[in-house]
Order: sequence, then structure tokens, then C-alpha cells
Amino acid sequence: MRLYIMRHSETDWNRQRRIQGHTDIHLNKNGIKLAALAGIGMADIKFDACYTSPLTRAVETADIVLARNQYFLDKGEGPFVDERIKEIGFGVWEGLHSRIEYGEVNRADFDDFYLDPNGTYCPEGAEPLRNVIKRSNEFIDEIAAEPKYSDKTVLVLTHGCTMRCIMSRFYYPEDKDYFRHPHVPYNCEAAIIDKDENGRLVLTDTGSVYYDEKLAVNFYGY
Repeated sequence: MRLYIMRHSETDWNRQRRIQGHTDIHLNKNGIKLAALAGIGMADIKFDACYTSPLTRAVETADIVLARNQYFLDKGEGPFVDERIKEIGFGVWEGLHSRIEYGEVNRADFDDFYLDPNGTYCPEGAEPLRNVIKRSNEFIDEIAAEPKYSDKTVLVLTHGCTMRCIMSRFYYPEDKDYFRHPHVPYNCEAAIIDKDENGRLVLTDTGSVYYDEKLAVNFYGY
């Protein structure tokens, strides 16, 4: 089994460096372009199934990528929507500028909430990071245990924080600072998780883009 864990493509709020979370934003023109380029770059990967976050930016990315994958169009299943791979909810912070230098979000509060699974600060209406780790990895465990996918390749379309939460199983808690040093994945970046012959999940690729990497942008600075 092989899982491609992929972040959605670009939105206007990405470009404006605004916190999105559960706010439902469409892809912008560049996001449509990047998703198409990623789809072309992934066209030879034989995706047997796809699961996506319910948020529009993830669903649109999945549709654009898979429209360029003839194997999936002929034989694939999905995309299936799963709430467990939805982005973290930022509550009252949604829509604010994420770059700390804008001064809309307190740095210490942000770090405690977004970069520490054991943090104690949570904006009003937000979802703790540890909850996202729990729900997203329950999803991965369920897919990995599904017999029909034992020899299949599955695309999982999700979000920057949720993607890092899934990957954290390979780092945290041994690396207690894991959430502080990997940058937010680029738009349409994908990591690969394989299930080996002993049934163990292995992080095979920590993240790659399937288009010209010169087009990849880290909008957030963390």
C-alpha cells in the first residue's frame, strides 16, 4: 500500500497570508494552474482511490489532479469526503493575517496553539492541535487497515496543518520540536507513506512537488 498525502492548491487567502482553517475558500487562478501542473506531473501514478477533506479548496484540487490521471478515470474510486482530514479550525483567528509582523495575532499565543500539541492556549471557537493529530491519524490507520487497499495506491487530499499532523506520527513525541521546524507544505506538495511487508507505516518521502519547484511559495514564514 502507498498513500500520497497532498496539500490543496493555492487560494487568495494563501496569497494574502490570511488564516483559513475551516473557512471555505475556492482555489484562485494560480491555484487552478498549479493543481493542473501537479496533475500532469502525477499522471503516471496509478491512483486506485482518493479521499479528500470536505473543504472546497481540497475537493477542487483533487478534481483537477485526478482529471489528468487516466488510470484513476478508468479504474479509480472516489473522491470520498472524510471530515477527519479537514484543516484545523482557528476560530476567531480565521481571516486574520498569519504573518506575525502584521501584529494581528500574538506570537506567543500562536506558537502555543499551532506549534505545541500540549499547548494550553486556544482561540475562541478553535480546535486544539492534539485533536487534529488524533482524528487525522485515526483516518490513516483506518485506511491502512483496509484489506481492499493492501496493494493499492491512495491519494489523500488535505491541508497544511493536517498534513503535518499526519506526518508527526513519524517524529513526535521523540522530536518534541517537530512542529517548529518543518515549514507549512507548499501548495500541492505531497508526502508518501508506505505500508511495508510487516504492516508498519513508513514515511518514504517527506514532501515533493510535481511541478517546477520555482513556482512553490512559502507564504507563511513558519
